[in-house]
Amino acid sequence: MKLKALILILFFPTVYYTQFKIDTSRNVNFLAVPVLFKTPETGWAYGLSASANFKTSFKNDSLTRMSSVTLLGIFSERQQNIQGLDATIYFPKEKYILYVQTSHSYFPDNFWGIGQTTKSSDLERYVFEQFVINPHLKRKFFKHTFFGILADYQNVFKIQYAQGGLMDYTSFYGKTNYTISGIGLTASYDRRNSTFWPTRGVFLQTQFTTYNQEIASTYSFNKWIAEIRLFKKVFNKQIIAAQLYNYFTFGQTPYRSMASLGGSGNLRGFYQGRFKDNSMYSAIAEYRAHLFWRISACIFGGVGDVYNKPKNMNTKSLKASFGGGLRLSILEKEKLNLRVDYGYSDYYNKGFYFTIGECF
Repeated sequence: MKLKALILILFFPTVYYTQFKIDTSRNVNFLAVPVLFKTPETGWAYGLSASANFKTSFKNDSLTRMSSVTLLGIFSERQQNIQGLDATIYFPKEKYILYVQTSHSYFPDNFWGIGQTTKSSDLERYVFEQFVINPHLKRKFFKHTFFGILADYQNVFKIQYAQGGLMDYTSFYGKTNYTISGIGLTASYDRRNSTFWPTRGVFLQTQFTTYNQEIASTYSFNKWIAEIRLFKKVFNKQIIAAQLYNYFTFGQTPYRSMASLGGSGNLRGFYQGRFKDNSMYSAIAEYRAHLFWRISACIFGGVGDVYNKPKNMNTKSLKASFGGGLRLSILEKEKLNLRVDYGYSDYYNKGFYFTIGECF
């Protein structure tokens, strides 16, 4: 769960005032605010976010986007807690881009089994604690084209579940404490005119990561992610956005590294992890329109499914959700929005999302 996708500013009038009173002559701007958000996975949650925003070159450099480092601590009504650091550093002229995500979490969660046809009535609670660090460095080789390297480390421990229950009897890797460590390569092509609210362009990205016992990983497996995002302005201040996404693993994939359908960044309405398996694919389309002042609206729909092996992919078990929501711009220049979405699939799969930033 990405940290930036969780934040909803609790006292918006205060933040709005602070944002426009910042001394623009400073190289670094600091902001600390209480946060509030809601997702089907956490229910209501609250905490504190502190961020530093800066440019690695001079402040009016149009070729370099604003870098940010965010610290976040949150607690939920379901006794979950997350502490983390999320950094995106754009070096001068964006020749290099560095992403760092690291977090610790204690997370009571839901388990329905593994596969395409698990039952809502089989819900079972389990608990885990984990520490994650994921640095990713990209270098520009051609115009709009980046290649990079990444590392992924995850320690999952204090796993607790009911003895004799569904999780106990289901066969998969990662039932007991484990560590995974991997290294990978990435490639991306980015022609979007904005990071947060693009009105035109295309974004392509692929990542391949290998996890091996020779580099201190409990399990050996491989992960490949491929994504396409398309943005097209159809009328004045009205946009069609689409995403195709595939997450594929093979080998000894542990439970917390399996594909998780649903969540605020995938098929909204489904609990993130309502359906889990080694791999998944999804397709989402959105219609985004500015209404007035800083208010915009969005309607969306998507389909997707999990699968164990490519031969198991089929349309009979395809899942779908749809919904809509409103956006409130909090950083007008960067086009960063608070969003409120409602996603629906059926009686058991529906929910509100109060978060920051778009689904994709």
